[in-house]
Amino acid sequence: MRGVARSGLRRVGFTAISIAAIFFIGLPGNAQTLADRLAAQDFEVGGLRFYGATVFTGWASSANPLTAAGAQSVVTSGAPVLGPDENYGVTASVGWQYHRQRTDISVMYSGSYQGLAHYSDLNAYSQSLAATFSRSLTPKWRFTLSASGQDSTLAQYLFQPSTSLAEAPSSFNDLAAAASIGQFTSNQIAAMLTGSPILQSPASNLLMGNRILSYSLQASLQYRVSSRLRFNFASFSAGGQNRNEGQAYALPNTIALPRSLGLNAAVGFSYSLSPRTEVGINVDGNRIDNLNQKAYSTDVSASIGRKMGMHWFLEARGGGSQIQVIEQSYGSPKTRNIIGGGSIGFRTYRHSLVGSYDRNSSDTYGFAVGTIVLYAGTWMYHAPGSRWTLFSTYSQQQIRNTGFLSLSGWEAGGGLTERLSDRVSLSTQYMYLSNTGTYQGSLTNFAVHSVRMSLGWNPQPPHTSGN
Repeated sequence: MRGVARSGLRRVGFTAISIAAIFFIGLPGNAQTLADRLAAQDFEVGGLRFYGATVFTGWASSANPLTAAGAQSVVTSGAPVLGPDENYGVTASVGWQYHRQRTDISVMYSGSYQGLAHYSDLNAYSQSLAATFSRSLTPKWRFTLSASGQDSTLAQYLFQPSTSLAEAPSSFNDLAAAASIGQFTSNQIAAMLTGSPILQSPASNLLMGNRILSYSLQASLQYRVSSRLRFNFASFSAGGQNRNEGQAYALPNTIALPRSLGLNAAVGFSYSLSPRTEVGINVDGNRIDNLNQKAYSTDVSASIGRKMGMHWFLEARGGGSQIQVIEQSYGSPKTRNIIGGGSIGFRTYRHSLVGSYDRNSSDTYGFAVGTIVLYAGTWMYHAPGSRWTLFSTYSQQQIRNTGFLSLSGWEAGGGLTERLSDRVSLSTQYMYLSNTGTYQGSLTNFAVHSVRMSLGWNPQPPHTSGN
């Protein structure tokens, strides 16, 4: 198949996937992982499909980390302290696909129910929906539209069954293409790895509460001038809002950020200096709107990426940002920022590694303008023919220079998966999440330990990724 160039917007492309998806790495046993979606796409089978199901049980150091002993939060000030609890539940996902020579469509719905042994009033159902439409308008023009939504609690978010690029069963060339180096091997994989991200940010719960509804919509148009030169036009909107109404132990009147909205429009081009080296320039305009801030930012950045060999790549980008505040209730942000970042990817038959650093002046979901820094990395080991898979993940988020908010959070985890058969796997995972900072001068912090064991069934046999 002819290679497919990456389309869309860098800031919500590789950065969003490697950060949002790496934040909580999924397991092969989980039902609605990106790996399952890509494996299904690899078979190019259309129609309605069942992707898999998982049953799980686990333990967390608090039934609601925002109200754990020692935690401080403007969201839950005065709420009762909740202790540790055991949990159990089930997840499942279904989807529909349509693939033709010029058109690709996919829709996927996932549902998850989690119950608690001692605080049953917090039993909850979470769900997510993702859809992608991609069509070649002419041999040179391609249009892509993707949307996603999620309604989830913090407890269920801790083990969000999404998969990082390091675990996705795509080739090394697809991994590099997600970082804007080279071309994707198919339109289906391109759409999956660059679609609208679902909100996955530890800061969001500190501001919005225990249950959040998030949504995003992304449209992109790519013009392929030649095999080397491509122009991209993209727009993106995303938002989040509190959904604590009717929940036990919820205090809706204390929510710091009831809802937020982020808008983005961008234009850029990329040029392949060689099959292994690609450069680009992007111009982004952003708008954020929330209870504390209404502001615009304009970003200009340049990038360069190179496949350093058959197994690894490097990518770097840098530029500047100007912020214009329309309205702010508390303090004032830094109006000029240096933006940029970089990524590294490594894949062999046994090891997969993805790491990224990103510095921006605005948050995709409209939480704030200022200095937004994200670090993320994930590693996976799987020997060919082995039933065992080892993995670990780390990420950190910092929000600074906003005038009203200063937060720093990090999370780390790891686990082990054993494939019991072609379609059944058993996974054990540990996660730790810690956040601290200030909101309008008030201290806020919480931390939580959590472990989970899950048994997953996938109707599709395992897919072996390319090298």
